[in-house]
Amino acid sequence: MSASKPTLGGRDLRGWRLVRCGGCGLPEGLCVCAALPSLAVRTRVVVVMHHIEAVRSTNTGRLAVAMLQGASVRLRGTRDAAVGDVPAGRRLVLFPSEGARPLRPDDATDDLVLVVPDGTWAQARRVHRRDPAAQGAEAVTLPTVATSTYDLRRSERAGALCTVEAIAAAMGVLEGTAVEAALREGFEAWRDRALRVRDAARPVGSIM
Repeated sequence: MSASKPTLGGRDLRGWRLVRCGGCGLPEGLCVCAALPSLAVRTRVVVVMHHIEAVRSTNTGRLAVAMLQGASVRLRGTRDAAVGDVPAGRRLVLFPSEGARPLRPDDATDDLVLVVPDGTWAQARRVHRRDPAAQGAEAVTLPTVATSTYDLRRSERAGALCTVEAIAAAMGVLEGTAVEAALREGFEAWRDRALRVRDAARPVGSIM
């Protein structure tokens, strides 16, 4: 009997024809889900994920959702309307648009919904402009930006963070440094295993 394909939102995960975990995207033998924290937070995070990201094994948006209680994924770019409800509450969208203000600790309230675009820069910008989850939400940015340690993909923008790094930094402002540290530790555990998979897949003598 063949193993079922891992999915996110009904979409198969890509990557070297390996059977991958539908939670973390890693090959089943390296699945990190059991080692990830389950963090109780007031902020409800909604990751608005481009549908192409849903099938990429290098996506980190789903990793943040796996670690944060109450977080959810909203798929965008499908033939139908975006899939995934947006919780009721006061919405902020994490996107460095013109006029966006720095996120503050006093933004943390029991009804806060933090909308986080997940995709390329162009895809994230379209989420900010067009997706109903972001429309009418105040745009906020991170007050400080750390250096990214995500080296599985190249960003279109210098100094950019991957989605889980950006969410960790935002949670540091809203929920405290302990939550941020736990998210970063979970991300680093995932990244280390993902790098092992990438390195094992490289042809002998490759420098890429």
